[in-house]
Amino acid sequence: MKILWLAPYPHPLDVQAHPVPWVGALADQLRQQPGLELTILHWTTKITTKTDEFARGGIRFIYLKMPSVRADILTLYQWRIVLVRAWLRRHAAGYDLLHLHGSELQLPAMTAGLPQPQLLSVQGLVSQYPPYVPWRLAWLRALWTLAGYYERRYLPAIHHFVCRTHWDQALVRRLSPGCTVHPCWEVIRPEFFRLPTLPAPAGGRPQLVFVGGTQVMKGFREVLAAFDLIRQQGEVRLVIAGVARPAEVWHAVQQAGLQHLGPADIECRPLLTGRELAQLFSESVALLHPSYVDNSPNSVCEAQVAGLPVVAADVGGVRSLVEDEVTGLLCTLAPASIAAQALRLLRDPALRQRLATQAAAVARPRHDPAVIVARTLEIYREVLRY
Repeated sequence: MKILWLAPYPHPLDVQAHPVPWVGALADQLRQQPGLELTILHWTTKITTKTDEFARGGIRFIYLKMPSVRADILTLYQWRIVLVRAWLRRHAAGYDLLHLHGSELQLPAMTAGLPQPQLLSVQGLVSQYPPYVPWRLAWLRALWTLAGYYERRYLPAIHHFVCRTHWDQALVRRLSPGCTVHPCWEVIRPEFFRLPTLPAPAGGRPQLVFVGGTQVMKGFREVLAAFDLIRQQGEVRLVIAGVARPAEVWHAVQQAGLQHLGPADIECRPLLTGRELAQLFSESVALLHPSYVDNSPNSVCEAQVAGLPVVAADVGGVRSLVEDEVTGLLCTLAPASIAAQALRLLRDPALRQRLATQAAAVARPRHDPAVIVARTLEIYREVLRY
């Protein structure tokens, strides 16, 4: 079985790109399956030749040269669409099935009209995002509106979807009437199944974690405001992981007029490896995830597998991951709501233990790599039978 993935798997030279661990973790599992040949196609600005093809770890990688992100945007994403579509018209016949990872990057527009069977794994559904974007992020609203146009236009031509939550299943059935939905969860990196034993944070202060960097849509400002309320109740520290510079965080604190936070209360860490993030989780009391909109946030799944209690905003598909008061705590985007739930966990070790144990008991089998690989192969066979 020859499978071509269209997936945002970063080129080795693109060290600043998001590592998309949910894609890499599944690829690592599938490459070990006998009788399956996996090729991953993507584009990059980092190479100097038209294409860069190589094999690594049993996977064949193909990258197409993109001139610049700016040029891509100025052509309304047509540059990338035409580039990939032209490659597919020459080479797609050599594959049994095309597996598209996400609809945000115009992948359905690239594969439109090809006779090969196609399957799309839903990541988010960008056409649903613009109403949640604050007007101060007008540029993001514009980009997501543009991406949403392609999603609405080309998604009806996709007839098979891999979905995870009640939210994405309902939306794809609306965007592609008559489609077939194949439920399947994502593979979580093995590091989160192996919990390290680590010392408590320096100074013995309990620690909260936010992994959204300074992304407004992930609730960065709400987390800061909530943490200001929490600090008034006791000695707590916050670790912000992801793309976040201390100066940028401190500017946001001052701009919001938060009076109870000092530089020693917040630590910034860069994008972390799976092992580093698992270690951070093991040191912490809770993950805060007050995102404006989400389908099945990977960080929430990883925290649940690792046994870290989660406080998450009740948006999008989050309820398919977090059963309130059973496998985590739900909140609104109001800082007072986030703070109240976090304070419950800080003050009640029994509650923390109960939620962590119950979340892990649900999340570990839900994200079991063997189960997901078997299900993925079953889905491939189902699509090929149509």
